[in-house]
Amino acid sequence: MKLKLYFDKYLLKINLIFITLLITFGLFLVSSATAVESLRLYGDNFYMIKNHLLTLSIGIASALVIKRVNYKRILNSSNYLIIFISITLFILLTYGDNFWGSTRWLPIGFVSIQPSEVAKPIILIWVANHLSKVELDNNNLKTIWRALFMPGIAVVLIFMQPDYGMAATIAFIILIQLLFSKVNIIYPIILAILGLFGGWYFLSIAAYRENRLRVWLERICDPTSENFQVEELLDKCFQLHQSLIAISSGGLTGLGPGTSRARWGALPSAYSDFISVIIGEEYGFVGYIVFVFILSVCIISFFLIAIRQKNEFKRLFIVGLGAWILFQSVLNLGASVYLLPITGIVLPFVSYGGSAMVSIFIALGIMHSRQYE
Repeated sequence: MKLKLYFDKYLLKINLIFITLLITFGLFLVSSATAVESLRLYGDNFYMIKNHLLTLSIGIASALVIKRVNYKRILNSSNYLIIFISITLFILLTYGDNFWGSTRWLPIGFVSIQPSEVAKPIILIWVANHLSKVELDNNNLKTIWRALFMPGIAVVLIFMQPDYGMAATIAFIILIQLLFSKVNIIYPIILAILGLFGGWYFLSIAAYRENRLRVWLERICDPTSENFQVEELLDKCFQLHQSLIAISSGGLTGLGPGTSRARWGALPSAYSDFISVIIGEEYGFVGYIVFVFILSVCIISFFLIAIRQKNEFKRLFIVGLGAWILFQSVLNLGASVYLLPITGIVLPFVSYGGSAMVSIFIALGIMHSRQYE
C-alpha cells in the first residue's frame, strides 16, 4: 500500500516536472519568436513575451485556487457551465471579432478571449461527470446521449466559426473519454467510424480546407514528389516551405537561442501555430528530439496517472486532459514537417496564446483538486 502511494506521488511529480520543462522551453521560444513582431506592432521587443508571462501567471494562479476546491462543487456547477459556454459560443458568431475569415475571438473590455479554448475544460468536466455514472445507469445509450448532447452543440458552434481544428480536437477528446469509460466498447467504435467519415466529409466541403487537404495528399509542396509544383512556393506552399527551410537551417545543433531568421516575417504565426519550427531552427535536430522526449513523457504521465485513479470521474477527466495535449501536439508537430495538413492548432504549454494557456491550467487545477466528501 505504501509502495503504491509512493508510486502515485512519484508519477504526479514527474508530470509536474515535465510540464515545468515544457513551460520553460516555451518561454525561451516565445521570447525569441515574438521579439520582431512585438517591435513592429508595439514598438517594444518584449511586449508579447510580457503578455505571455502575464497569462501564464493567471493560469498558474487559477490552477492553485481551483486545486483547493472540492471537485464535487465543480461537478454541481457543470450544468450551468455547459449552458454558459454554449450561449457564449452562440453570441460569438454574432459579436465576435473576425480575423482572416474566422470568428474565434470575443472582445470583453480591454481583452479578447477565445471561447472555444474555455470550452475544453468545461466539456471535459461534463463528459467525465456523466460517463462516470455508467454503473448507476445500465442504459449505455441513455448515458452516452446525456454525455454528448450539449458538447455536440458546442462542437457544432465551434465548427461554424469556422474552426475545424478545434472542433476535431474536442471530438477526439470526447472519443478517448468514451473509450476509457465503462460503456460498451461497441458504442465508441461506432462513433469513431461515423466521426471519421463525417470529419472527412466536412473537411472536404469547404474550398480552403479541401485545398489544404489536396496539397497534403498530393504532396504538391514536396520537392521530392513528382507532383511538386514550384509555382506554388509563393502561394499554397509558402508557409510550409518556410517552415522546412527554417528547420533544415538549424542542422544538428541549431543556430542558437534567439537567433531565428524565420521570425523576421518569413514564417507567419511563428510564435503560435509554428512554434515548433523555432525549436528546430534555434536548437537543431538534437533540441527537437529532446523537446519531443519531454513532451512524450509528459503525455504518457497523464495517462498513467489516469489509469491508477480509483475515482471514475477523475480518471475520465485526466484521460481527456491527456488526449487534449496529445492530439494538439501531434497536429502541431506533424503540420510543421508536412506529415499532416496545416490546422492552426497551438502547441500546449509552449505556444503564445492567453486563452489556451489559462484553459489548460484550469484543467490542471481540477485534476489536482481535493476529493473529500
